[in-house]
Amino acid sequence: MARSRKTPRWRVDRLAHPALPLLLAVDDDDALVYVALSGRCAGLVQHAIDHGARLGVETRRRTAARTQLREYLAGRRTEFTLRLRPLGTGFELEVWRHLQDVEYGTTCSYGDLADVAARRGSARAVGRANGRNPLPIVVPCHRVIGSAGDLVGFGGGLPVKRWLLQLEQHRATPGWRPGEPEPVQLGLFA
Repeated sequence: MARSRKTPRWRVDRLAHPALPLLLAVDDDDALVYVALSGRCAGLVQHAIDHGARLGVETRRRTAARTQLREYLAGRRTEFTLRLRPLGTGFELEVWRHLQDVEYGTTCSYGDLADVAARRGSARAVGRANGRNPLPIVVPCHRVIGSAGDLVGFGGGLPVKRWLLQLEQHRATPGWRPGEPEPVQLGLFA
């Protein structure tokens, strides 16, 4: 007799932030399974479909995921202590595991990440795995940049990537919002 498989249920929570609203999904074990940047739900819905999960609304007033991400976005948290359950291929899981070693406030290139993962010459494959990361910010794919030091490839868009990197450099919320022009400082004595 076949054992019935229980359909996973993910609770969806909204983190209202003026510059970067997020949608979070946690499973029945309270492990974080998805972070949607800019509050976009299409990727979350597709991820749930891909993994046979049913979505519901988070009813708790406080969750560890919401608290820790709010602290991070305020510049008060540099590490996460959340239970994570990223869902992907074996290669993607390996890349995401190495992403977690890229320290707060630092960056590395796709090639560097491929070398660390013992996948020399697979920078493009590492880039594709980064693009499929279901836990951006917590698994910090925003810290990976091009080999020439340029900002390239981020599912949330390059303005969001720039905003996150500035947040980490200054440990304070940048004074601009992704999607709006960055303030320009004019030199008085140029």
